[in-house]
Amino acid sequence: MKSILLIRIHPPSAVISDSTLIQWGIFSGHGELQGDVHVSELGNIKRDYLAVRGIETGQSAQVEEDHLPDQVTLLLPGTLAFHRQLPINSGQRKHLNTALPYMLEEDLAADVDTLHLASQLSSDKENVSVSGFSHKQFQALLAVIDGQGLSVDNALAETQLLETEAGQVLILMESRSANVRIPGQSANHLDYDALRFVLEGLNRSDSEDDIVQNPDLEADLLAITSIKLQFPEGAFSLDDDKIEQVRSWLAEQGWLVEEKGVDGSVFEYFASLYFSRRKNLRSALVDLRSGAYQCPRRASRRLRKWKPIALVASLWLMLEIGLMVGEGMTLQHQAGQFWDQSAALYLEVFPQDQQVRDAMESEHRSINVKSRMESRLKTSGSQPGGKPFLPLLQKVSAVSASLPEAKIKPVSMDFNDTTGNLVLELRAESLESVDKLLAATKSAGLMAKLDSANQEKSGVNARMTISR
Repeated sequence: MKSILLIRIHPPSAVISDSTLIQWGIFSGHGELQGDVHVSELGNIKRDYLAVRGIETGQSAQVEEDHLPDQVTLLLPGTLAFHRQLPINSGQRKHLNTALPYMLEEDLAADVDTLHLASQLSSDKENVSVSGFSHKQFQALLAVIDGQGLSVDNALAETQLLETEAGQVLILMESRSANVRIPGQSANHLDYDALRFVLEGLNRSDSEDDIVQNPDLEADLLAITSIKLQFPEGAFSLDDDKIEQVRSWLAEQGWLVEEKGVDGSVFEYFASLYFSRRKNLRSALVDLRSGAYQCPRRASRRLRKWKPIALVASLWLMLEIGLMVGEGMTLQHQAGQFWDQSAALYLEVFPQDQQVRDAMESEHRSINVKSRMESRLKTSGSQPGGKPFLPLLQKVSAVSASLPEAKIKPVSMDFNDTTGNLVLELRAESLESVDKLLAATKSAGLMAKLDSANQEKSGVNARMTISR
């Protein structure tokens, strides 16, 4: 089962060191708390985590590695990391990384160049969510955790997890501070003196001290009708005096208050918000573990995710290559068999061809038997072994000369040396003259047939095939 180590820097911490207090818990992949919520110093998180897992310190590195969590996620309070939601236009969207520092610098007390920024566009591309964290503090945080052999996968500004309804201010109380989410604005982490000042400011929006710095947000503040007050109950409940103090402030100003207790600690409440947002694919969280601070283990995990697919693809490719090689060898063997058969037939006709005989005996099948056969046949057709032309021509000439009255005039002749056929095209005065020539040719012992005879005004054009 996948295990997630969720760590929250305990507010009001504003500086990171080994002794920074943290709250942490082990969760399943579905967000179920495995065991209790723990409090430790940041520099002892690995030791305390392994102790909860039942692993004593001093074990081998491999044993410790086998029991480390699959994922480490940090929740950063508003005292360390801020979160803002800003409207953007098309020009800012095209050059978002360049535009963000200028969009934020008037709203921040710190120099924007000292901050690491991460952003996420909304689904409609009309707004951008931005989280920021001091480079110095982030580097110190990662150094403390990396020095223990842990690797942070995600680092989130926890104030981005808080949501509120339209017209309602959300106040989430803790022992020494509170998280406040005002409609139309991002959540802020305030001590109780600042909280009282903010509550008074909500009731005097027309004064010079009004907290509204952006005129576009004034309509949202004027529409506020109630305040939702949340605080932990049970084992993690706050001091009653602190809750009564905030209640009296709200009563003095006449606010309509809705109170709702939080089961468990504020840490568990943020954990439930985190896992709820994590399951919602449309509600992407801004992860500060990006850019120059991207987790190297996450990048290698992405590669590992594709490793099975790459392995299957490699096996398939090797199988395909093996099949192709096998098919090639089969075809080569068949080609060799066909060549042997062709060479054997060739040698039956031309047994004196020593080159083909030697190639067959040495199994060196480089000779093209087909072209060699065709060449032999052409050569034999042009040699004196063919049908004699001159004796046939002499007989045909003698037959024609014996019929002077037929007035037959040869036009053209074509002799086929292979078949011994003589095709004679001639011109005669009448069809009767053609018939006389055909009969005389046959009487001379030759084979003759009339292929065609066409009667024209000037005579008859005929075509005759003659052979011995």
